[in-house]
Amino acid sequence: MDSHAIRSCVEVEVVHRFYVPDFDGTDRSISLTGTVARQLRTVIRVGIGDRIHLFDGSGSEWEVEVDHVDKGEVQATVISAVEPVPEPSSKVTMLLGLARPERIELAIQKCSELGAVRFVPVMSERVQGGNTGKPSQKRLERWQRIAIEATEQCGRATVPVVNPPTSLMEAINQVVAEQPLLCMWEEHVDESLPLSTALKSIDSQVPRLAVLIGPPGGFSTQEAVAIHKAGAKLVTLGPRILRSETAAIAVMSAILYELGDLGDQPR
Repeated sequence: MDSHAIRSCVEVEVVHRFYVPDFDGTDRSISLTGTVARQLRTVIRVGIGDRIHLFDGSGSEWEVEVDHVDKGEVQATVISAVEPVPEPSSKVTMLLGLARPERIELAIQKCSELGAVRFVPVMSERVQGGNTGKPSQKRLERWQRIAIEATEQCGRATVPVVNPPTSLMEAINQVVAEQPLLCMWEEHVDESLPLSTALKSIDSQVPRLAVLIGPPGGFSTQEAVAIHKAGAKLVTLGPRILRSETAAIAVMSAILYELGDLGDQPR
């Protein structure tokens, strides 16, 4: 790589993006307060004339220019709407069997970056910590913040939603009524499909798809039978046993690949 190419790589401008849920792009002059203003003033250290991007979480994004920076407020002018990063062809919901918080957090962070639109924490027989493993409201709020921060970082303009925890069969019955559901299960039975086969069997025009990832202890045989009877496809990820957060990231990546959302044209 020549010196000019190296300089071009180094000089790529970083655009700072912030989620403002109540942002109205029709207002030319805006005032930013609270956490966003604090980040702009103390972390990014913006000055007059600097430009940033704001998005409302629903898919719209705007470029704004900073006019004034005060202790608790940043005033800016809307310059123009910005073409958002395309979302994956299928809206993917991730049902995550409850595990240690740091493992759930990693799955939410990385799958938000990859394009998941919703996360549902699922209570099953082998939840780590038993009933005490149910996340508190404070924990759910933290998981939602992680999804927001991942969205800000990766360039998406749509923020994934983190739902309250739901019992296993209740979550499944709600999901299968609306979209195909793939259940990752480490056991091999006649009904199990390789992930590639399961993805190819789904119509590429299906607008929504759901994936169920079990807790670290996996699903019991009785749970797997009930899940299959409810309408989900049992899917194997091969002979290696993956940690729950690894399985979530691997499956989300495979879905993107199959749909042509990893830099290729959709199938």
